[in-house]
Amino acid sequence: MKYKLDNNIILTEEGYDMPSDRFIKEDKYQLYVSVNEANRYASLDFSSRLAMYEFGKEIIYEAVFGKGGFMEFYPMIVTDEKLEIINGVRMPLESARLFISYIDSEDE
Repeated sequence: MKYKLDNNIILTEEGYDMPSDRFIKEDKYQLYVSVNEANRYASLDFSSRLAMYEFGKEIIYEAVFGKGGFMEFYPMIVTDEKLEIINGVRMPLESARLFISYIDSEDE
């Protein structure tokens, strides 16, 4: 049976169900960021739609509830050779870091 992503996303300030249990349980859901300096582009390569979906939820959450003006995504292993989830994203060690900055002002 194919896994169906929920098209009704509910965000709470507490971050309930972020990331989803399915995402947490399986290491295969990852984001790989590569940078081509010669051609001046970056590529976000998701291992699945679920990996992209969870990344998108984190960005939306930050837009709605964020208070810092900055997000960082990076690869990390702490224990058991298992990739950590940082800000809702799991990245392989070979991945480049990803930074997102925005004006943190209500005077838009």
